[in-house]
Amino acid sequence: MLGDASRNRGILFVCTGNICRSPYAERRLRQLLPAAGVEIVSAGTGALVGSDFETETRDSLRQQGADVTGFAARSVTREILGSAELVLTMTRTHRGQVSRLNPAVMRRAFALGDFADLCSASGTWRPINPAQPWLPQVAAEAAAARGTVAPRDLDLIDVVDPYGRSARTHAEAFDRIEDCLGTIVQALGAVAGSARASHSR
Repeated sequence: MLGDASRNRGILFVCTGNICRSPYAERRLRQLLPAAGVEIVSAGTGALVGSDFETETRDSLRQQGADVTGFAARSVTREILGSAELVLTMTRTHRGQVSRLNPAVMRRAFALGDFADLCSASGTWRPINPAQPWLPQVAAEAAAARGTVAPRDLDLIDVVDPYGRSARTHAEAFDRIEDCLGTIVQALGAVAGSARASHSR
């Protein structure tokens, strides 16, 4: 495990219903960063509380080999936001919503696509100290880099809501999440690997 999970606030994904986009991202990132040492969870601004994954989401996760057990949708709250070191939202509108709910998270909240763009430029970040929890450092570096990476147009950033829509729309949403997670994992995996090496000594 990378570091001490009890000391590290985790990663929170946020969408609307918490049955499609954010749980897809949650379970895929858990799969892609299995030794992250931080909690990876999700919630919704208008959650269908207690619901399981939407069928198409569950099927897509299974096809990827991700864990689909033990899930129930929940509403994002001020307290849940406060327990997250990094908040990744499916749209810029969601980022605004969570920032209004808990203004303290504004600096560490990002639309998923915007965070992926910042991770693409992570070579310019200050070195991560592997002796300290890595996620707060990553969140701080990404926040500091906001003014150095030009934001892309909204339609290139937001993840479309596939709920109740066609298989094509689901594929579009999940493909965008996969693209973003690929970039994020490439950046975070190197950081987490350094932390793992340090804590194994």
